[in-house]
Amino acid sequence: MPVTSMKAIPYSDPGMLQGGVREHRAILNNLQADAFRSASQSQDTAQAARAFSGSDVTNSQTQTANLNQNATANNTKTVTIGAVEGTNANTASFNFNYLNKYIAGADANDWLARGAANIAQDQGGDQSGFAKLNDFEGLESGAANELTQNAQVTQQFDVDLSATLSNTTIANDPGNAFQEARFRTIEANLNDQSAQAIFTSGQRQGGAGDPTSQVAVADGGDVDNTMTQTATVVQTGNDVTLTGTFDLSVNETAPLSPRTTDLFVRMNGNSAINSSAASQEQNAVQSGAGGVDENGSVTENGGTASNSGAATASNVESTTVTNSISIQI
Repeated sequence: MPVTSMKAIPYSDPGMLQGGVREHRAILNNLQADAFRSASQSQDTAQAARAFSGSDVTNSQTQTANLNQNATANNTKTVTIGAVEGTNANTASFNFNYLNKYIAGADANDWLARGAANIAQDQGGDQSGFAKLNDFEGLESGAANELTQNAQVTQQFDVDLSATLSNTTIANDPGNAFQEARFRTIEANLNDQSAQAIFTSGQRQGGAGDPTSQVAVADGGDVDNTMTQTATVVQTGNDVTLTGTFDLSVNETAPLSPRTTDLFVRMNGNSAINSSAASQEQNAVQSGAGGVDENGSVTENGGTASNSGAATASNVESTTVTNSISIQI
C-alpha cells in the first residue's frame, strides 16, 4: 500500500472517531460576605439625699453612653472563561465524525451576604430623698436628686457580595473548539444564594421585677427627685446586596454546523431575608409623702415632696436586602 494512502488513515475512515473533551468550568462555591456587630449598654444608679434641720443636700448625675459602628464587608469575584483553541484545524471537514466534546459552564453554590446586629440597652435608677424640719431661722431642709441617663447606638451596615463571570467562546470560528466539537454544552448551575439582614434590639428602662424607683418623703422640708432616661437605637441606610452576573453567551452571528448543542440553567434555593426584632420595656414606681417621718408616722410638720420622671425609648431602622442573579446563555 502506498505511503500516501497510509497518511489518509484514519481520516478516510467514514466511522465515528474518538475525539477529546475540552472543558472550561468556573466553580464559585461557598462565597460569603458577613458583617456582625453586638452592642450592649447598661446604666444603673442609686441616689439618696437626706437633709435635716435646714440643711440643703443635692445629688446630680449625668450618664451618657454613645456607640457608633460602621460595618463594611465586600467580597468581589471576577472570572473570565477564555476561548478554547481547536485541537485540529482539519476536523471541521470530517463530516461530523470526529467526536470532540466542548463544555463551558459555571457552578455557583452556597453564597451568603449577611448583615447581623444585636443591641441591648439597660437603664435602671433608684432615688430616695428625705428632708426634715427647719433651722433656727425657719429655713426648710432641702433634699434633691437629679439623674440623667442617655444611651445611644448608631449602626450602619454595607455588605456586598459580587461575582461576575464571562465566557469568551466564539461559536462560529473554525479554529475554535466549540465549532469543531460534535457535542457542545454550555451550562450554569446555581444553588443556595442568600442575602440576609437580621437585626435584634432590646431597650429596657426598668423591668417588671426591677422597676426604676423614686421615693420622696418630707417632714417639714422640701424634697425633689428628677429622673430622665433616654434610649436611642438608629439603624438606617443599611444595605445588603448579593449580585451574580453570568454571561455564558457565544457569538452566534453566523450559522453553526448542525451538531448537538445543549444550553441550560439550573437555579435553586435563592432567598432574600430581611428580619428585625425589637423590644422596649419601661417600668417606674414613684412614691411621695409629706408631713411624715422616715418611718411613715404622721408628724403634722407639713413639707413638700416631688417626684418627676421621664423615660424615652426610640428605635429607628431601615434596611434594603437585594438578591440579584443574571444569567445569559
